Amino acid sequence: MLAVIAACEGGAQQPPPASPATPAPAVATASQGDPAPTPGATASALAPPPAPSAPTSAVATVKSVDTWVDCHRTYQASLKDVSKDVAAMAASCKGITKFNLVGNTLTGKQADRDAPQAFPLEAHAGHCYRVYAQSSEGIKDLDLIVKDSSGVVIGQDSTDDPSPVAMEYGALCFTRDDRASIVVAVGAGQGDYALQVWSD
Repeated sequence: MLAVIAACEGGAQQPPPASPATPAPAVATASQGDPAPTPGATASALAPPPAPSAPTSAVATVKSVDTWVDCHRTYQASLKDVSKDVAAMAASCKGITKFNLVGNTLTGKQADRDAPQAFPLEAHAGHCYRVYAQSSEGIKDLDLIVKDSSGVVIGQDSTDDPSPVAMEYGALCFTRDDRASIVVAVGAGQGDYALQVWSD
């Protein structure tokens, strides 16, 4: 009776009930507990997992001072004596950094086919450090990396040239004493190099 009244009021007839032979709608599968697929789900499932973040040093941080880059970029090496050249480059930055030489000048000889060489850096809590390097004319790209005692990279040079500085835009500051290391690698060429460590 209700169906008849509704038909009279609305001017339309109700559709006949579905026969038992009519197949169930496709959405019935989702009602059984399986989530309906969402657009892009297949693509995201095939995407590689995000790369793990780089480890953070527990003993050192980077002090950024953008104005410190100028003293390095304006320096011109004589390319006659790498030890004198690196000393002159570091000294040219002393006026702005207020840093002083720590220890002796370190020297080495290396080619781009050789394994990197490492030098110890005895860092002290509450102090910041800068590493300067200069290579001979045969080396076109000398690279510097500084690692803490756990092997975590805490700084590196940002240029492809024979006179790198770590850090060019600042310094590496230690929150506690640490036996860090300076790793030197030749990106292109071969020859001699010298490096100095300066600190506040």
